[in-house]
Amino acid sequence: MRTLFIHAGTHKTGTTSVQWYLNRHGRKLSTYGTYVPRAGCPSARSSGHHNIPWLLMGDPRAKIEHGGIDALLAELAEADSPQAVVSSEEFQFLADRPEALSELDRRVHEAGWAPVYLMYLRAPGAYANSLYREFPLQNIHVPFADFLAGVLAQGAYQPPGEVILRLDYDVLAQKWRAAARGELRLLSYDEAAASGGIIPSFMRALGLPARAAQFRQRRINISSGETTDEMRAGAKLVDAKFRPAFERLVAPPGARDAA
Repeated sequence: MRTLFIHAGTHKTGTTSVQWYLNRHGRKLSTYGTYVPRAGCPSARSSGHHNIPWLLMGDPRAKIEHGGIDALLAELAEADSPQAVVSSEEFQFLADRPEALSELDRRVHEAGWAPVYLMYLRAPGAYANSLYREFPLQNIHVPFADFLAGVLAQGAYQPPGEVILRLDYDVLAQKWRAAARGELRLLSYDEAAASGGIIPSFMRALGLPARAAQFRQRRINISSGETTDEMRAGAKLVDAKFRPAFERLVAPPGARDAA
């Protein structure tokens, strides 16, 4: 079976930069045997395949004309590459929609592709603060103390709507693996950022040589806003509770086995 890499986020882990790179250099990546589909992209300017998870979740932003699973699989049937890659941080929310995730997984398998899910995780304290700084841009207004209390109590935060932002990565991984047969690979955003950046890390995850990461890159959707003393103290509390799971899940397989 050929491999379909499904980059499932998470949010605030360089996903937009990855999507820009895939869109800008898709033709070059095809020379390395990696196909970047157009189906599922709401915009020709981005390779974010957001419409696929939006359709699966019944999100109001979804539009049939941008393509979903059917259009993706039809396009892949015409591709002659041994592997392909789609990317959207919206895929992460399928963990809480097991029927939709199971449908995606089953349809990909039935089409003759082996799905491999790539998910970058960020140290939970820093991730919590990055999410919170993003809230005003999404018209979400909640006191930090309330946000922090919810995260510590639930291991997650649910903004207005139906999506759930999970910081207890054990729960996220367990839900995903219960619904999908395809392999879930959990990677460290922090390690990627400290060792060359998200693009080299992502190309390695695709099994591509280092030169595949040497085309022009752009950092997009960089977090803004102030990190207050209250947020720094909150991050320490979040890390104290959830960082052990993060470090265990993103550790190399040998280190996980030893632990």
